[in-house]
Amino acid sequence: METLLKDIRHATRRLSKSPGFTLVAVLTLTMAIGTNVVAFGVLNSLVLRPLPLPDSSRLYSVQARFKGGIGVSYPNYLDVRDRVSAFSGMSVFRIARISVIAGNRAQPVWGYETGGNYFDVLGVQPVVGRFFHASDEHGIDNNPYAVLSYSCWHTWFAGDPAIAGKTILVNQRPYTVLGVAPQGFNGTERFIWPDVWVPIQNEPEIEGYNWIESRNSGNGWVIGRLKPGVTERQANADLDSVTAQLARQYPGVDKYFRLHLARPGFLGDELGGPVRAFLSGVMLMAGLVLVAACANLGWLYAARTLDRAREFAICLALGSSRFRLIRQICVECSLVTMLGGVAASFVSRVLLKMLSNYRVPLDFPAQLLVTPDAATYLLISLTVFVTGMLFSCIPAMKIWKTDPNQAIKAGAVDFAGHRLASRDILLAVQVAVCSMLVTASLVAFRGLTRAMSAPLGVQPQGVTLVVFDAHLANYKGSQASALQRKILQQALSLPGVRAAAYSNSTPLSVDQSSTEIFPAGTTAFTEENLSFFAVCYQTSPAYFQAVGTRQLSGRDFSWHDDSTSPGVAIVNRTFARRLFQSDQIAGRRFWANGRQLEIIGLVEDGKYASLGEDPRPAIFLPILQQPNTSTVLVVRSSLPSDVMTPSILRFIEGIDPGLPIFSAGSWSASLQGLALFPARAAALALGILALLALMLAVTGVAALAGYSVSRRLRELAIRRAIGARGLQILIYGLRRPIVLLGVGSLAGIVLAMAAGSVLASIVYQAHPADPLVIAGAPIVMLGIGIVSTALAARKALSVSPAHALKES
Repeated sequence: METLLKDIRHATRRLSKSPGFTLVAVLTLTMAIGTNVVAFGVLNSLVLRPLPLPDSSRLYSVQARFKGGIGVSYPNYLDVRDRVSAFSGMSVFRIARISVIAGNRAQPVWGYETGGNYFDVLGVQPVVGRFFHASDEHGIDNNPYAVLSYSCWHTWFAGDPAIAGKTILVNQRPYTVLGVAPQGFNGTERFIWPDVWVPIQNEPEIEGYNWIESRNSGNGWVIGRLKPGVTERQANADLDSVTAQLARQYPGVDKYFRLHLARPGFLGDELGGPVRAFLSGVMLMAGLVLVAACANLGWLYAARTLDRAREFAICLALGSSRFRLIRQICVECSLVTMLGGVAASFVSRVLLKMLSNYRVPLDFPAQLLVTPDAATYLLISLTVFVTGMLFSCIPAMKIWKTDPNQAIKAGAVDFAGHRLASRDILLAVQVAVCSMLVTASLVAFRGLTRAMSAPLGVQPQGVTLVVFDAHLANYKGSQASALQRKILQQALSLPGVRAAAYSNSTPLSVDQSSTEIFPAGTTAFTEENLSFFAVCYQTSPAYFQAVGTRQLSGRDFSWHDDSTSPGVAIVNRTFARRLFQSDQIAGRRFWANGRQLEIIGLVEDGKYASLGEDPRPAIFLPILQQPNTSTVLVVRSSLPSDVMTPSILRFIEGIDPGLPIFSAGSWSASLQGLALFPARAAALALGILALLALMLAVTGVAALAGYSVSRRLRELAIRRAIGARGLQILIYGLRRPIVLLGVGSLAGIVLAMAAGSVLASIVYQAHPADPLVIAGAPIVMLGIGIVSTALAARKALSVSPAHALKES
């Protein structure tokens, strides 16, 4: 221990005498460890770590396999639940807007409608009271029970320990609170955090219309727990058998109905695939940054050891053991690694806390809880420590194998020669990683730029949206329609308003619906006769003027298109061309929503579910023909949204202060948060990684250039003495780092081009073949080469032959 303490004091003195080296080494490790802890922390929390539920490895999403979505109808769910044998339990749930009266005020919340056995299937226990069970189901709209989330209990009910058994108002109706869910419990979805759970059999009462008795309404998400010993393949086979039975039992309805298992967490396959691919790619990039950082350390220690070659030789000549010198270097490396690890721990903890506190800009309760565990820090720190030790000891070991007498005579020892060393390969890999990240980040930023100016089929600038549901304030049928129209008339009377309308949803929002389209004359509504699924919106007159969609032909809806008039529809151009192969479609007919509709107008295409989607067919129906209480008020005004929003909210409160408002504000700001969120996240993550890679590449190439010049200083002096010119000196001294920089840059650009399809699935219009990307990446790498070799080039050009020969 006494000798070890001496080595620690010796290493501390040496590091304090080389503050530049120490700072660069610690910063390198901080960036490498911090980046990997954050990347692995997110990947571990959202993908690798099991759901915080008992025996979660046997929990699966059971989802449909057809183009209309992943949902399952409630009757199909009941049949499947009762007939499958591979599951010990199966339940259904659905997210819905709900109003809860708290503090004498209607609070708009998001909740889950669930099967009675939902909590039993998941195996969780309440912290207060009890959960509802299958025995509590007593038929449609006859289950007035609610379970509160831990957050809702504390936020709106002050953590009342006697809350169980009390009555609260849910959608203006009395519900008995049975219990409170445990803290952090949010079901089987990673990012949808509900405030309340209610029985799904109350769906007509909660949502205002009854879909749970229809086999064609795939609105439920199903979760199942496999029996012990049952494999995923066996469960899928069981599902296939049951759905085949249902297809025979219900011909013409369920022939296309198929189910399969998917890992829960991100709506099964709906978002799980892209999320897992993106996070795994980020983790891979972060790991490559770690390799680059370790390569940097190797070069820094190589140059440092080279400068100390004579010192080591003298120590050996005076009787010091090689083991003692090795231990001194290891202690010095350990101190640097510990400093970098401690700094990275603080930085990564702050960053992960910021990510956990960040509220994703969506209009439903989305939150990402990313908390690193001890294994994360231990794994990353141990990896960096071991790798750093190896890289730092290799150059010292090379010197220690040389003859001390020769080292004393020759000074700097050429232990690499002109062969391609392992460090050269690592530097080329490092530059390739940097080039790939730079190219990928440029692709992502270019895609983000395109996305922000992409044709959406609407003009959100100058539009204010107010989202509410009349049903949550107990408006029904004609009462809801009257309320919607009254609010619309008030909005039209506001100063600066150019157009206003309302609809059940808007493009690029969370709430999207689709419907089956059949050609006119269809009598058997089977899969064979199904033309396609179309996005479906219910709108008031003047909707297209309010949202800024160009009407290409025909007429708009009028207030006479109500429940007493024939069914009509307006379709987009993709719909017209897919069903009729023509834009001349006025008066043509088709089947949708169980009735035949006449086309009265044609509008331009747009983006409906996401920016990256291919052109999709869409239909617009008059909301008065099939009233819908879910309402988005669209107000186009010459005044900014921060002026319009308070005015709209004031008059709505004057009409009905109990009407819960879910969101209100600028449509442009809403799209920036929702539609552009994946592109922004990808661009930010890749940008940060590219910046780190750039910094590491600069230091790595600079270290190699400095090392190359230092190692060949005597040779360069001789060449200069015999008349070599400046350009020749640079070529002789910097040939290796420049070649490695060129090879690595080219390899990185090629890899980024090959990975373009992954980026294209996340970022709208992310094209690696973009001319600006092709030109920008080499320019950036050229800049790296100039910056990183500048000091070494200056040193090579300023070498004094007499001084260098004398010193060597």
